[in-house]
Amino acid sequence: MNTKMPTLLNVIRALLGVQSIFIGISMAFLIADLFRDSADYSAFPLSDQIAYFASIGLRVLMVLVPPILTIVFISRRSYKLTITFMSLALFFGVVFFQNFLVLLHIFMLLTLLLHKPSKVYLKRKDTRVNEAVVETKD
Repeated sequence: MNTKMPTLLNVIRALLGVQSIFIGISMAFLIADLFRDSADYSAFPLSDQIAYFASIGLRVLMVLVPPILTIVFISRRSYKLTITFMSLALFFGVVFFQNFLVLLHIFMLLTLLLHKPSKVYLKRKDTRVNEAVVETKD
C-alpha cells in the first residue's frame, strides 16, 4: 500500500525548494559583491572584518538551513522535525526578511499543522519497508 504525498505537502516542498534556490543565489551575489569590494573594508581592523564576514555567513546559514532541512524531513516523513524546522524557517523569516516570505511561511506552517492528509502522511510509517527488513533477517 503505497500512499502518495498529498498535493499541498508537495506544493510546500516545491515552494521551499524554490525559496532555497532563490535565497542561495541572492546570497552568492551578495558575498561576491562583498569580496569584490573588500578593499573598502581594509580601513577597519582585521578582527572587525572577520566578525562582519562571520556574521554574514551565520545569517546565510540561518536563512538557508531550516528550509532545506524541512524539505529533507518531509521526504523522510518525520512530522515533529518537519514542524520544528518549518517553525525555525518562519522565525528566521520574520527576523531577516519582513516581506511576503513571512506570509508564505505562515501559510505553509498552518497547512502542515491543520491539513489532515498531510499530517497523516508525515506521521505514517511505511509498513512495506518494515516488513521487508524483518523478512531479510529471518
